[in-house]
Amino acid sequence: MTRSADAPRPPDDSRWRELLSRAGRAGRWIADHDWAGTPLGPLADWPPSLRTALVVCLHSPVPAALWWGPGLVLLANDDYLALLDPAGTRALGRPASAVWPEAVPALTGVLTAARVTRHGDDGAGPVFSSGPVVDAAGRPQGVLTTVTAAPGGTADAAAPGNPVVVADGDRRRALRQAEGLARLAGALSAAGSRDAVMDVVGTVTPGLVGADAVRVAAATAGAWELTVTDDAGTAELRVTDDEPLARAVSEETTVPLPDGLCLPLRDGTGTVLGALEVRWDGPAADEEARRILLDAVAGLCSQALRRAELTASARAMAEFAARLSVTRSTGEAIEVILDAAHSALGAALPGLAMRDEGRRVRLWHAELPSGLVATFDDLTIDDPRPIARALRTGERIILRNRAEFAARHPGLPDPAGEYGMVTTVVLPLLDASRRPIAALGFGWPRERALHDDDLALLDTVADLCEQTLERVRLAAAEHNLVTRLAGRLRTSATIGPPGLELATRYQPAMSGLHLGGDWYDLVDLDDGRLAVVVGDVVGHQVEAAADMAQLRTVVNTLIRSGVPLAEVFPRLTGLLGVGFLGTCLAMVVDPVAGQAQVARVGHPHPVLLRPGRPPETVWTGHSLPLGLVRDPVPVTTVAFGPGDLLVAYTDGLVERRDQAYDAGVTALHEVLVPVRDQPVEVIADTLLTKLSGSDDDQALVVIRHAG
Repeated sequence: MTRSADAPRPPDDSRWRELLSRAGRAGRWIADHDWAGTPLGPLADWPPSLRTALVVCLHSPVPAALWWGPGLVLLANDDYLALLDPAGTRALGRPASAVWPEAVPALTGVLTAARVTRHGDDGAGPVFSSGPVVDAAGRPQGVLTTVTAAPGGTADAAAPGNPVVVADGDRRRALRQAEGLARLAGALSAAGSRDAVMDVVGTVTPGLVGADAVRVAAATAGAWELTVTDDAGTAELRVTDDEPLARAVSEETTVPLPDGLCLPLRDGTGTVLGALEVRWDGPAADEEARRILLDAVAGLCSQALRRAELTASARAMAEFAARLSVTRSTGEAIEVILDAAHSALGAALPGLAMRDEGRRVRLWHAELPSGLVATFDDLTIDDPRPIARALRTGERIILRNRAEFAARHPGLPDPAGEYGMVTTVVLPLLDASRRPIAALGFGWPRERALHDDDLALLDTVADLCEQTLERVRLAAAEHNLVTRLAGRLRTSATIGPPGLELATRYQPAMSGLHLGGDWYDLVDLDDGRLAVVVGDVVGHQVEAAADMAQLRTVVNTLIRSGVPLAEVFPRLTGLLGVGFLGTCLAMVVDPVAGQAQVARVGHPHPVLLRPGRPPETVWTGHSLPLGLVRDPVPVTTVAFGPGDLLVAYTDGLVERRDQAYDAGVTALHEVLVPVRDQPVEVIADTLLTKLSGSDDDQALVVIRHAG
């Protein structure tokens, strides 16, 4: 199966082309030239960073040139061309190596080192100032050069006989604007988040454009809320509000104000990322120059917002991948996947459809409204609705609005639209054979245009989900195999003598084919007594399992032979030597006498829970670990009467890499209390469920004195 492609909506570049055509002879030539066969490519595909820098360059009141790309292709205004090409526009579109070869090393240095340079400050000629132009990702893509006269008036420039004559007032204004744009660009490039970008815009822009007040709004794709920042702080605004900032976003157009202007901030695809509102205290001179400057500021802000959006998306995806990497089961993976639709994509109402029994489809969800969930109660694999179709065919389905849904599914109920969704997406999740195994659906309450970057993000989300579901499926299959094999090795009678209720559990490690060394054993003795053994041999795989089987057999034989508990472990060492290492707990429970004897070699202490009292640890004397014991071990006798509960376990139940051992024991006690009166089978299941997440296998025995 292949994912369908979605062509992005072409950006509205009418304002951009208008600015080109009004920028003198050079601007008209650039707007009319066929760039398709050049290194820059078609004009319509030029990136926002190139467009913004070119507008600044062409409308500069001083000679200015833009050198773009690795070949440093020249785009310049009329004044700069007069320095190089008295005949007109012949230098435009040509690489620096053909136009001005002597300048290539300096321009290349600016492009690669991304630093600002100035030449000609000695007063003997014009001053050339060059600085890098960066794209939305912060990478230098070109060099912007401006030329101003040295103090004293005029001087020769690149070609003899072509003086640079700039009025002093224009020169100062151009320098202030150039310096202000450079400060803004530098501050924005260092802003790592959307909030930081908005703070920079609000701080630097007023001085740059001579405004009395500046407000900037940032939109979240597909959401109704706008985040607005000004000198008073941060506030929220809805796209539907009758405010200039909201109108600039919703109408995607410039909103004129009595004392200012409100401009939409667009990325390279034409998507509106927010809006910039600028107000002046009184009339401002030179409307055209001011508008050109504002367009340049808006372009820089748009690039910074898009860069911050991409950075935030990358961080969210990294966090999503990290969370998926530690999931151990299908349930855990689904929980993380459903959460990622919001955290990584900003989407709402996520649901995951998977095949159930027969033709039925089961919908997993986190917080879907009950009414919406009810509409999917009867979902089957041949249902025409998008989520079932994606699960059936492996097709990615993108519906930009409810009109598209109605056109593609005439007469079909639209529950997503009824619950406020406008743009909806369904991603098929495929297995290793590229067959659909699940479908992830989600949406946005406001129409969201999905462009190439967004589609690539959706593909990444799908790939991560697919890899995780396949991994946990294989892990579950391995785990089931190990559990069955372990059960064959550890089978032990669990009926026990009258008066005792018993539950036993063994759970292999959750990662890999770890056939571990944990075991339990129950041995019926005379006089209604029961011997309980719980042990743990160091290691995993076949060697540990083999050691475990041997130790279990020998310990069982010694206990059946009537060897006292204190002598069992020294005898074991004498028979098998010291070729293994582990821990073990042996108890003899006598319900008739109402007591239990406990011997322990390096093993976790058992837990005793009496009616109406908190859990307590059964402390015993210290001993060397299993395999090193040569002397009799201490035996502790505790009262064990009707209603009392004993729990013996291996350390895999309480040990975690991210917590202290005592914290695990405390958690065990806390889990026991609410279920103390439940059947022992329920208690055992609850302990394994509530204390899950270990990297080690686990053995558990729960015993109750039934009275």
